[in-house]
Amino acid sequence: MAVPTTEHVLQSTSAQRIPTSRIAPWLLTPVVLLIHGYHPFAGDAGIYTAGIRHVLDPSLYPLNSAFVDAFTRRSIFARTVAALVRVTHAPLPWMLLALYLCSIVLFLLACEKLATRLFAAEPARWCAVLLAAACCSLPVAGTALVLMDPYVTARSFSTPLSFLSVAACLDRAWMRTALLLAVAVLLHPLMGCYATMFVVLLALISTRRIRAAVALCTAGIALAGMAFAMAHRIPNPTAYREAIDLPQRTFLFLARWQWYEVLGLILPLALYGVALARLSRAGSIRAVCLAAILLGVTSLLIDALFVPATGLWLLVPLQPLRAFHVIYAVGVVLCGGVLGKLFERQRLLALTVVLLLFAGMAFAEHVSWPECNRIEWPGVRPENPYQQAFLWIRDNTPQDAVFAFDPQFVYWPGEDEQGFRALTKRDHLADDKDAGIVAVIPSLAPKWAQQRNASARTNITTDAERRGALLPTGATWLLLPPLARTSLPCPFRNQAVQVCKLPGR
Repeated sequence: MAVPTTEHVLQSTSAQRIPTSRIAPWLLTPVVLLIHGYHPFAGDAGIYTAGIRHVLDPSLYPLNSAFVDAFTRRSIFARTVAALVRVTHAPLPWMLLALYLCSIVLFLLACEKLATRLFAAEPARWCAVLLAAACCSLPVAGTALVLMDPYVTARSFSTPLSFLSVAACLDRAWMRTALLLAVAVLLHPLMGCYATMFVVLLALISTRRIRAAVALCTAGIALAGMAFAMAHRIPNPTAYREAIDLPQRTFLFLARWQWYEVLGLILPLALYGVALARLSRAGSIRAVCLAAILLGVTSLLIDALFVPATGLWLLVPLQPLRAFHVIYAVGVVLCGGVLGKLFERQRLLALTVVLLLFAGMAFAEHVSWPECNRIEWPGVRPENPYQQAFLWIRDNTPQDAVFAFDPQFVYWPGEDEQGFRALTKRDHLADDKDAGIVAVIPSLAPKWAQQRNASARTNITTDAERRGALLPTGATWLLLPPLARTSLPCPFRNQAVQVCKLPGR
């Protein structure tokens, strides 16, 4: 019997060594948290977290539960999180933090899985994961999306599941692909459907049915054209126009994008085209590039031709350009492979590129959330005075209180889009943030417009005019700027707001 030599043992150990790319997601998750921050009640998280709170306590938000439940009814996300809270008895803020960290790990693991299918070299694989970590907050053109939000929503999990489905498709593991896509759709129907379109195109191209893929895209454009023709018979409600014409809703219409946002659509497709031209033989990377080009061109044509800003808004809720989210995500992994080749030749230059990306994203986080703690740990007093006021409201006002304030309040400088309902557990009249929900669910437009317009002049009218406009809507409390004139009882004031009781007639 041969005795293994030291050389054999070393070779065996080297062969069994875990690749760097496998452990990179776990090592990079704390880096992502530090660089990109964590804001659990800001932006869309305010909508989703309020929905979770309503599932846990249906007595909350008695006036506008329709806005709170808008996404809850169409997704399993809020109910799943609520079930986890009930089972574990963990406080919701700590559960959200745990889920956020899990979503980052899952996203980076999914990037590693996809990179493994696309690249043979280990440096290319772990550079793909490294670049994905650096680009978590990368804006997706003018769609108002980023690659991974600095908070937890349904997208936090539908995105990595979509990535895993792409990897499964390249493995031709069709059952696993279908299961992953099904869960992604259940979590986020819109983004899950766009991921499904990408995977279907990739599957057709991978099995050398390119004509079928092109025919599918052509059919999608034709179907959108038929829907656009039918839209001529559907009246355009004034209330819906008010909601989608707001300055914060410019992402809905390509015609209202800035030039650099349009460039964010053209440049990725051009880069995919260059990569496709340079790949001389069929392979996984070539199939991914062609699928991205077909999906991108299709969604761009549909949006440019059939989603006009002037009217006929039947396709507006579909937001076709959000299909670029998966195109961007896959593109980051492919760019990571290019970075890996650069690392093999110019290691210092490659590391400099990554460090500059991390530094740029850290600066962007500061600019986006200037008044908030970079990481909003559960239980830690917030620096933001608006959040401080919201916590006072949570602890010192009746649960059935309904607040009125300027509809643009959530976009005031320093407010940093902190979700009022999510933080205070109190309801408020529909505001301009709720217009984003109306854009997707037009049936809510009349209720939104009635409440929004009633509170539009809250900051500059007299107390008598405030009572006359707001009491019929069900409002019982007010948020006013600190310098607004009022003789109403205001038990809380700070440098950001004053919280005032709105007496009945």
